[in-house]
Amino acid sequence: MKKLITVFGPSECREGDIVYQRAYKLGALLADNSFAVVTGGYEGVMEASSKGAYEHHGSTVGVTANVYFNRGRQMNEFIKKELRVSSAVDRLMELISLADAYVACGISPGTIVEVSFVWDYFLKGFIEPKPFILFGSEWRLYCEALFSQPFYQGKEHFVTIVESADEALDILHQTFGKQEKLPELNILN
Repeated sequence: MKKLITVFGPSECREGDIVYQRAYKLGALLADNSFAVVTGGYEGVMEASSKGAYEHHGSTVGVTANVYFNRGRQMNEFIKKELRVSSAVDRLMELISLADAYVACGISPGTIVEVSFVWDYFLKGFIEPKPFILFGSEWRLYCEALFSQPFYQGKEHFVTIVESADEALDILHQTFGKQEKLPELNILN
């Protein structure tokens, strides 16, 4: 297993914002514990978690898409390995399929789409359930709304809501154990 952790989150947050700070700490902790950070490769949470991992000598992967470059977006400077695809849908599918676990840090319409895809794929059996962590108390209202619907009752076990990067790391350690070394990024060719 590669121990690649896909981090989803809002692109709108900036350095100094609480969500950016959380994502930075998450990336740093993942790197310090030999997990690779996989993101969509652009700004906001993607930049913050990549920066945290990069500055702690970790592995960072950015899944970028031509559609975004065509609109002027550039990959953040903290990505060590880029995987470029054509469309936004291809990008999301790659972020989902690469991951050994998922962490959503902060909430936004785009992040809700990403979280919804992963959760739906678990429910439909398209992918095997993996650690799926929603980082931040803002996720409680979203989950309460879903859990109030008959279809989602009894399906709460697919996600875990945490309040800190340390709690997220604890879940990853419980699942995967302590990691001895960073994964080799050349396996992603």
